[in-house]
Amino acid sequence: MLVGAVIWFRPKQNLVVVAALGLLFLLRLPSIVFDNEINPDESQMITQALTLRQDPVYFRSVDGTTGGPLDSYFLILPSLLGLPFDFITAHLTAFLLIAVSLWLLTRTARLWYGETAVTVALIPLVFVLGLTPVGDFLHYSSELVPILLLSLSYYLYATLLAQKKPSTFRIWLIGLLLGMVPFGKLQAVPLAAVVGLFVGLLILFRPTLTILAKLGRLTALGAGAVLFPLLFVGFMWISGVYEDFVTFYIIGNLKYASNTNQLETILQLPVYFYNSGPLCWFIVLALLTWLVGSLLALRHSVQFTQVSLSQTSFVVLLLLATLFSITRTGSGYLHYLFLLTGPLLLGMAYGWAQIQPFVRNGYWPGMVASVIILFGFGAQIVTTYKNKQPINPYPSIWQNGWVIQQSPVAKEVRKYAQPGEKLVVWGWRCDYYVQAQMPQGVAENHTIRSAFEHPLRDTYQQRYVRDFIRSTPPVFVDAVGRFNLWMTDRATQGHELIKPLGDYVRDNYTYVGLVDDSRIYVRNDRAQQRK
Repeated sequence: MLVGAVIWFRPKQNLVVVAALGLLFLLRLPSIVFDNEINPDESQMITQALTLRQDPVYFRSVDGTTGGPLDSYFLILPSLLGLPFDFITAHLTAFLLIAVSLWLLTRTARLWYGETAVTVALIPLVFVLGLTPVGDFLHYSSELVPILLLSLSYYLYATLLAQKKPSTFRIWLIGLLLGMVPFGKLQAVPLAAVVGLFVGLLILFRPTLTILAKLGRLTALGAGAVLFPLLFVGFMWISGVYEDFVTFYIIGNLKYASNTNQLETILQLPVYFYNSGPLCWFIVLALLTWLVGSLLALRHSVQFTQVSLSQTSFVVLLLLATLFSITRTGSGYLHYLFLLTGPLLLGMAYGWAQIQPFVRNGYWPGMVASVIILFGFGAQIVTTYKNKQPINPYPSIWQNGWVIQQSPVAKEVRKYAQPGEKLVVWGWRCDYYVQAQMPQGVAENHTIRSAFEHPLRDTYQQRYVRDFIRSTPPVFVDAVGRFNLWMTDRATQGHELIKPLGDYVRDNYTYVGLVDDSRIYVRNDRAQQRK
């Protein structure tokens, strides 16, 4: 009601955006204060941030596999303000990244399509992201930092289009942002490439620039793009982990899902969108609005300027690059769809801008769309209630405030070790690290690449053993069992499948029992102290 009133009286756009983002915070609050794991990926990244705070050398202390270094380093920042490494901090950080990204996207859309179009495009997205119960859109995911970098680059590109002589500094800054994107998520590189392409074309075809000025700006773009990679690679080289960086981040990720049939995954997009739950409604609404707006523009022979053609082609190519990125691996993880936020919001704003001249009040179509989405959520809530499922899947009433919920395994670990000491968990239960507040003693804190068939499995296993021996943690947990993710068969997936690891554990650790179907091993000296 408040947001509807704000829109109806047409205040300044900044107030609308602030009100919308405030509403988004309130709608997401139940999941923000939920101090437990929503998605296994966030436990992975919280653990990596906790570990990097102690040992800041990436690929020596941690390896985020498909998630880039920036995602884990960014989670260290809240700890500098005194916030703990826990799930509430991660959820709050996720909201802030989303909110800033949406603010930047609305700034871009307002430059291109006007205030009304931005408002009616933003509000349905706020309701969808705020009311969705789908965990993939609520947890701290590896897409959020790259989306922030990309959203800022979109805005800077939009400002360049309005300049007769594009700013050299802004061009350099765009290059810097694009160079950082691969270190947030390699999957987002095609989107960064689109931005770089259009900035380059803008420079080349700007008649107000001399050849020398064009050359200087292209150099600035390239220099900005290589600066961060050079600094990071230099850091890896000095730290002695350059080969690990190449092997595990570049080669390892290029081989990830290398057998994927791109055409098949693209054909599965309708199913992929449908599985996203409420977000599917926004995807359909955005695409339909974009399509109707485009048809109206063609039907009424709208005159396209060079700037408007640049805007339209930019958004279209950005959407195509995003569809390629989210279908590249064939994994179907729903949080990949976060990458669609930018092109869909911009495309939807374009559609409303074309529809607006044909309606008496430019706001009512967006209001109707928001009402339809809210009715849809209402119907979903009623169905959930009738099926005797919890309406709020993230209850925090029993967690005793800002307190991490302890599993039986974490309680057992804490009998033999203290927060800050190393812990190693075999399997995929990174939440044990977070619950115990213990940094990981091996780079691979979820061990699927050491356990499952993979082109580099032997290399991953060798590193795992090397890291384990180097840290020799006081407690080792083999979490393979019925409560593990993917790794449930102890006979074929237990840590003993790596013979040197099995031998080292047998010789240096004492088995103390089975807790929640996880085997607990304590280093011999620590086990003796407990007797």
